[in-house]
Amino acid sequence: MKKNYGLLIGCLVVAALGVIYAGVGAYQAHTKEKEQQQAENEKIYMTDFSEIKAVSYDNDGNVLAFTKDGDSWTYDGDGQFPVNTTRMDSLAGTVKKLPAVRKLEGGDDLTAYGLDTPVRRVTVSADEGDTTTILIGDKTDDGNYYAVIDGQNVPYLISSSLFDETAYGLEDMMALEEFPAVLGTDIQTITIEKNGVSEHYVKKTLDEDGTIAWYRGSDDTEDNKLPDNAALNVLADSLSGLVVKSCANYKVTDEELAGYGLDHPQAVLTYTYEKDGEEKTFTLAVGNTGEDGTTYYTRTADSKYVNEIDKTTLDKCMTVDTGGEE
Repeated sequence: MKKNYGLLIGCLVVAALGVIYAGVGAYQAHTKEKEQQQAENEKIYMTDFSEIKAVSYDNDGNVLAFTKDGDSWTYDGDGQFPVNTTRMDSLAGTVKKLPAVRKLEGGDDLTAYGLDTPVRRVTVSADEGDTTTILIGDKTDDGNYYAVIDGQNVPYLISSSLFDETAYGLEDMMALEEFPAVLGTDIQTITIEKNGVSEHYVKKTLDEDGTIAWYRGSDDTEDNKLPDNAALNVLADSLSGLVVKSCANYKVTDEELAGYGLDHPQAVLTYTYEKDGEEKTFTLAVGNTGEDGTTYYTRTADSKYVNEIDKTTLDKCMTVDTGGEE
């Protein structure tokens, strides 16, 4: 009986401790939430919009204006311009609710902060129909900037975020064409067409352990088997790692291709790869060298983009030493 009584007391103690622990946890959570809410209430914001529909800013005397179109953005100066959505979403997020380090009420005249001759003007249009222009003035010693809402007389001190995000020129706001997200190991065949000669290589898996071999041509005969996989593995890695450095033309016409050497490209690189159980093909035409000599003009199949890719990287993709003659 004593044993059962002791067990009962123990259970009651554990239950009581559980209730106390739960109560303490709930209290701590409530306190933390209250502190977070208080901290948020104490923050100062220059703007507070529900949604942004347009943003424009001046950059070295040029005004760049962008309008939200669904989930993407359009450049007002050219509807075909490929806008970098990530960069514009970030800018819109910054101006939507622009935090201030502090509000300078009762301070000096705006001229004291460089706001009579602002270094940047950022105009924001919201879905509510409101349009607000933020003027950015002098930079402080600690890297912040003075700012004011145009038409108001109370300046704010803000971080450098808005100034930095509006320092981009039009080219910086362009979304560059992206190539397939593949690894060298995903590539199954490679074809290099250059100087009227076509070299074709195919990769085969030899056993259940995943041992692979590269073959010259389409037939996986012993005569076509390369003595060493290294050169083709490096080539596959190089092809999968190609990235666009810049875009020379985002709406090229057939008549303009000759100016980039892409009407009759010096080389055409093609590879097939497996992704999500499907075989896909990627083709890249290589034209003339770029203006500074460090890039090649390139074009993917039927694309409107003429891109520039690093010359040294592409040179490695246009030649392959397989250690034997064809």
